[in-house]
Amino acid sequence: MAGNHRRTLRGTVLEQNGLKQLIVDDGRLNHGYRVVSFAILSTDPTASTADSVGTLALAEDGARKWLLSDNRQIAWAGHTMLGSSSPDTNMSLIDPEHIVIQDLWVWGTGTSAHPGYQYFIELEAVDLDDQETIMTMIKERSQDV
Repeated sequence: MAGNHRRTLRGTVLEQNGLKQLIVDDGRLNHGYRVVSFAILSTDPTASTADSVGTLALAEDGARKWLLSDNRQIAWAGHTMLGSSSPDTNMSLIDPEHIVIQDLWVWGTGTSAHPGYQYFIELEAVDLDDQETIMTMIKERSQDV
């Protein structure tokens, strides 16, 4: 499994608790993506208190809220704006063992004053042999949920 090149996905979701499908299964099971970075930001970066959290998942019904025990969730991110006197804080955790070969979903939320979120995802393209594809598909089916 070797990385070929990188791609980025970025966008804005304006509704609170917004869910968006980013990658749709193209039928090429021996081709996938490894998430190398994931960031969530407020829809209003000038606001003094506009926090955001988000999740990347391999299934629509596995995307909402942080649940590290859910094998379908592969990345988690948060951004806290503490005001003009304190620096912002960012958090990002990515499971390096997952490859996306079918669907990828992003879920996020902001504050009531600033609902929604912005996302930035960097992906590395990977080619898989048949055995790697089988193991990846088994992981995507969430054997422990």
